[in-house]
Amino acid sequence: MNLISDEILNNYLDGELTPEKIQEVDAILKRSEPDMKRFKALKLVHDNLSSIKEDKVNEDFTFRLMKKLNRKFVLPKQQKYFIILVSSFMVLICLGIVGYVIATILSTPTPQTESVEVTETVQRITIGLITELQKLFSGNGLSIIGSIISFAMIITGYIFFERQKQMKTRLGS
Repeated sequence: MNLISDEILNNYLDGELTPEKIQEVDAILKRSEPDMKRFKALKLVHDNLSSIKEDKVNEDFTFRLMKKLNRKFVLPKQQKYFIILVSSFMVLICLGIVGYVIATILSTPTPQTESVEVTETVQRITIGLITELQKLFSGNGLSIIGSIISFAMIITGYIFFERQKQMKTRLGS
C-alpha cells in the first residue's frame, strides 16, 4: 500500500517540503519497499530531466515565426484576388464578343417600312444575333476565339503556378 503520493515525492525531490515533512517522508521510505521503489523511479526521471539542457533559439525566433504564420494567412487572400482577376478577364472577353455581335447587328441597314411592329423588330434582331453568332463561332472566327481563350488560360496558369512557387519559397525561408 502506498503511503506517500507522487506529488509529495516530487516535492521531496525538489526540496519543497518543510523539515518536519522531510523527516516523515524519510521514515516512510525506510519502512515501505513499494514507496522506496516509486521514489527511486521518480528520482531517476528527475535526475535525467535535470540533466537535459534547454535548446537555445535566436532572439528573433518568435518574430520570424509570427511573420511566417501571417504569410500563410495572406496566401488564400491573394489567391482569391487572383481568381477574381482571371474571372474578370474572361467576363470582359465574353462582353467584348457580345458587344461585337450587337454592334454588327445594329449597323446592318434596316428596311424602311412605315409600319414596323415590335415583334418584327425583335424577330429581326434575334435572327441577326443568331446569324452573327454562327458566323463568329464557325471557321476562322472560332479559331480566333479559341486561340484567345487558350492564350489567356496559358498565361493565367503560368501566373498562378509562379505565385504558388513564390509563396512556397517565402514560407520555406
